[in-house]
Amino acid sequence: MSRAGRFRRALLTSGMLASLAVAGLTVPFGMVPAMAAELRLAIAEDATTLDPIASSDNPSIWTELLIFDQLVRPTADGKSLEPGLAESWTVSPDGKEYTFKLRDAKFADGTPVTAEDVVFSLKRAAGEGSDWARFFRPITNYTIADPKTVVMTLDKPFTPILNNLALFSASIVPKAKVEAQGADFFKKPFGSGPFMVSGWVHGEKIELAKNPNYWQPGKPGVDAAIVTIIGDDNARVLKLKAGEVDAIIGIPFNQVAALKRDPALKVDVAQTLRIDLVQLNTTKKPFDDEKVRQALNLAINKDAVIRGVLHGNGEAAVSSLPVMAYHNAALKPYPQDLEKAKALLAQAGYPDGFSASLLVRAGDVTARQVATAIQSDLKKIGINITLQSIEGSTQYATTKSGNFEMSLSYATSDTIDPDQLIGFTAVNPERANAFHTQWKNEKLNELYVKERGTLDGPERQAQFQEMEALVHEGAPFIFLYQPGTPYASKADIKGFAVLPTSNYRLEDVVVGK
Repeated sequence: MSRAGRFRRALLTSGMLASLAVAGLTVPFGMVPAMAAELRLAIAEDATTLDPIASSDNPSIWTELLIFDQLVRPTADGKSLEPGLAESWTVSPDGKEYTFKLRDAKFADGTPVTAEDVVFSLKRAAGEGSDWARFFRPITNYTIADPKTVVMTLDKPFTPILNNLALFSASIVPKAKVEAQGADFFKKPFGSGPFMVSGWVHGEKIELAKNPNYWQPGKPGVDAAIVTIIGDDNARVLKLKAGEVDAIIGIPFNQVAALKRDPALKVDVAQTLRIDLVQLNTTKKPFDDEKVRQALNLAINKDAVIRGVLHGNGEAAVSSLPVMAYHNAALKPYPQDLEKAKALLAQAGYPDGFSASLLVRAGDVTARQVATAIQSDLKKIGINITLQSIEGSTQYATTKSGNFEMSLSYATSDTIDPDQLIGFTAVNPERANAFHTQWKNEKLNELYVKERGTLDGPERQAQFQEMEALVHEGAPFIFLYQPGTPYASKADIKGFAVLPTSNYRLEDVVVGK
């Protein structure tokens, strides 16, 4: 196959250059080669917003991480933090002062990133309009020592702060542009990250152009990336095999082995900080009863689902956290015990079971297979489940509104510290109120406050392990499994990978070389 056939080369006409006008930013002709290497990536769902402080869905988060930088970020192996916009930082012995030295970086419009942009962005993240304000409000004062040095002061130690500064919600945005344009800036935003948005057709695709001022030498390795939304898993696979896209995320597990045998493709299963579960709306009967929720967990044969649906690519879950730092290894998954499940239902006043509905993402082959297995297992204890398909892009909003009984879903950690995910899935009140289950445990809430002020070590570990045990016992979810994430690309694509935090760094990708 010719080089031109191995990857798309687009002649940048005046019309295409016009499309690179980003929020008032125009990319001059000399900044982009006349013949441009383009990566075509297909994913299941579109972003809902590109404003980092208003995001909770993964497609929005993953896209924002391609556009904006943070002061620090998780390493590619997910084991530690590394410099981002901050080339170095120091922490005072009492843990209450953090000093960040900024690297010489520029936004995509060529203006330098300064300490003023950092302070503006983090104050915005802690402001009233932010969904993530509680993650940054422990910073009580900012001092700009010079244009490249920011000193942050806390009233008391707050252990997760460095990890929180690695979150997408801590993205550094251009102060002058955001102040001038307000919410309109985020319709076609840019930052100091490897890409900038050149077009967005909602529900169809997001077009990304290379940031010509990106600070990492030689990156991005492509001049443009098109993220296409294809909701059906099988359709994404067919598009890849036909050469209509270069890479995909989300493959039915029953197709992974066959795709691995195709010499034209590269296929892998990433080990991610993801947990799959069924949300149970504890404001609705009978899910307000802990015995019912435990019975649901005891009814499901998780090992059979992992073998039959995931083809062995997963581990049974014990709580709403994946295996990560401070995991409670003493906890064991709920075993399938139908007699005990029936007994618990009888104690709760449901000896004959009940009927309920389960939301399932449309087009997700694995989710449909898992939902069918759940439906079958629950029928064995007298629970009749109606499967209700829902578009993935609206599922989060639907569960947030409380308009559901049960919902087959998942959560991922965007950083390597469990504070973010325990807060998201188990704390109430918090921004997601125990991931929309509305379950509440005051002891867990107290431990959450304590762990945030406890230095890393055995005491903080014990706090997390107790929180995880409380979630396990309270069972606001049916805990399913921690799966791998299958993804694939054409054989001539180099550097494409899904990271432990479930996102991807397209700046590392090289096409057809």
